[in-house]
Amino acid sequence: MTIWWTAWGGRDPNPENSPSGPTWPPCSSARGAPGKAVQDLCLEAGDLLISDRAYLDYAWLFRLHQGGVWFVTRLKRNSCCEVVQTRSAVGPVLADELIRLSAATGQAACPALLRRVHSRDPETGKDYIFLTNRQDLSALEVAELYRRRGQMERFFKWITENLRIKAFCGTSKNAVLIQIGTALIASLLLVWLNFKSKAGWGLLELSRLAQTMLLERCDLWERLNPTAKAPPPQLFWFPLEVAA
Repeated sequence: MTIWWTAWGGRDPNPENSPSGPTWPPCSSARGAPGKAVQDLCLEAGDLLISDRAYLDYAWLFRLHQGGVWFVTRLKRNSCCEVVQTRSAVGPVLADELIRLSAATGQAACPALLRRVHSRDPETGKDYIFLTNRQDLSALEVAELYRRRGQMERFFKWITENLRIKAFCGTSKNAVLIQIGTALIASLLLVWLNFKSKAGWGLLELSRLAQTMLLERCDLWERLNPTAKAPPPQLFWFPLEVAA
């Protein structure tokens, strides 16, 4: 299962401030190019797109900018840029600059002025360079938006590895939430059974046992907690003959 969660859409960067909450991009299969799937998203004016630098396409970003769509992405280190204005940088923010692409191909694809934010993650010490067209947010808020995207990516990676969701049955917000919630409930029940069980089985064994016993009438708790004890070892007495 692959979800192109390159975007976390919403009318406001903070979901608590939006009465309708963030919008959910559609899910797609692993077939096809990732960039093509992202560019097929139906983004509206006022939406916010947060993507990785693997999806960096200056011509596409310029079309989004002209359509009133906000974006935050990572800038490649070999990008040729010209600094137009420098802003004050404090704390983990190393640089906050207003730039334009200086290369001929980049200038032809995106002639608009963009914002480059150079930030250092205080937890890992890694440096990140962000590219955005938002001028109203602080540099710390831009870095925080991308950090939230990383949290969502790790969450779906955990879902793929642990909940074994091969594909979503629907692409609407309710369909995705119901399927994820059902899988989480099943996972929590297996963890609880593993905690209460005295048989010493693992989660994989419990999941296989649950799958094989779906159509079988039996006492699951009895199998997980056997009451019968192993019989004690029997002692055999052999008479000894003493030689006269």
